[in-house]
Amino acid sequence: MSRSTFLLILLGAASWLGYVAALGLSDLRKNTIGFEIALFTAFALYLAASAFILRPHPHTPARPNSLPIIFLFAIAFRLTLLPSRPTLSDDMYRYVWDGRVQANGISPYQYPPKASEVDHLHKNDRSVWRYINRKEAITIYPPGAQIAYAIIWRIVGDSVTGFKAAFVIAELIGGVLLIRLLKHFGQPPERALIYLWSPLLIFEVAHAGHVDGLMLPLLIAAFWARVRERHWLLGLFIGAATMVKLFPIILLPALLPVEQFGKLLYNFRPALKTLAAFGSVAALCYLPYAIRDASPIGFLPQYFNENFNLGLARLLFEIARQIKIPEATLVNVATFGGLGVMGLGFVIKPAASRRESLARCMALIGWFTLFTQNLFAWYLLWLLPLIVLFIEPGKVFGFKLDSTMAWFIFTGTVAISYLFFIRWRVVAWGQVAEYAPLYALLIAAGLRSFWPAPIQHAPIGAIQNS
Repeated sequence: MSRSTFLLILLGAASWLGYVAALGLSDLRKNTIGFEIALFTAFALYLAASAFILRPHPHTPARPNSLPIIFLFAIAFRLTLLPSRPTLSDDMYRYVWDGRVQANGISPYQYPPKASEVDHLHKNDRSVWRYINRKEAITIYPPGAQIAYAIIWRIVGDSVTGFKAAFVIAELIGGVLLIRLLKHFGQPPERALIYLWSPLLIFEVAHAGHVDGLMLPLLIAAFWARVRERHWLLGLFIGAATMVKLFPIILLPALLPVEQFGKLLYNFRPALKTLAAFGSVAALCYLPYAIRDASPIGFLPQYFNENFNLGLARLLFEIARQIKIPEATLVNVATFGGLGVMGLGFVIKPAASRRESLARCMALIGWFTLFTQNLFAWYLLWLLPLIVLFIEPGKVFGFKLDSTMAWFIFTGTVAISYLFFIRWRVVAWGQVAEYAPLYALLIAAGLRSFWPAPIQHAPIGAIQNS
């Protein structure tokens, strides 16, 4: 066994102990401090493993045993947490409920769980009903997610572990697809460790069971379709991802395959194919629910008036109070107005390469994350595939100081927000600890970009840029 293989196994085994410790805590919300210690221990080991994988080995041949080891530990981490009851979030119980409702021929957009019309569906139910949040509200989840809930419920019934297992399998498939994407860009497949070993991903899917696990393989498949110029498939995959989680729709301007022939001459045919496929998926998903006398929009409009764990949106809230306009209005204008301006710019000036189109996705997600008025830890999961592609080795804890590194570190510090769940109240010092590293690293990366870079050879993986 080589020294590199031994070190990777050692890091994996030590990380696994962190997940075992978290499992032993049982209710992670009641034992939040213990959970934070277990998570940040796992995150520190994860950073070490990521830096190790990214470290160039110019005189060392490829390590064929690394990828199986990475996957074996990735599966072990998930299997450890899979049987746990989701206590960090109770969203999973709404998924199960929505699946149960549909199995009984009722649209999940028709009645809230507390409605008398569905009383018969939770009589003598002690495993799901008591844990459902917002019992007075219609579901917020889009029709693609609802179709998945209906299918999974028919297979596993009310089993929370069964639902989580389906999501875990989906996000592991995403890891396999990510390896194909890495190979396209000439990057080592071992980089997939940054996705597969992410504590954020493991806790949010294997423990909490968030539906983002189902969205991730669809999003990664959309990235693959974009770089392979499969325009119809791009529309199908990004459409399916949007129907599961909605957020991916903001990436369309960055991913649209617009070709520029000259200064004012564009070829929009590939983009129209993508949009047609996207629209077809949306229509097929929404239509069955829209014709059943129920709006498939659900709780979404009310959601945009809520706020939790504010980032830069907090500054906008203060400005809104000064000029006496609704805080949520100003924040939504800034968030979606900024995304609109960026998206328009991306369409007017198409990406110079397929790799750049994916980099633009990170810019859009970054803007959304900075200004959204609702930020939960699992909202960062869709950044992980892009971090895998763009993170580079360097001198700051083994990583290059750039915006990708800033977001990479934030996938760990965002977990501090779980402290706010204890009494559902934001803690000032916690927000500083959560956001300060992100802002500091983004500013430092911005300042660093003004310094002339030393002449050096391009890293492996940056050679194939198209």
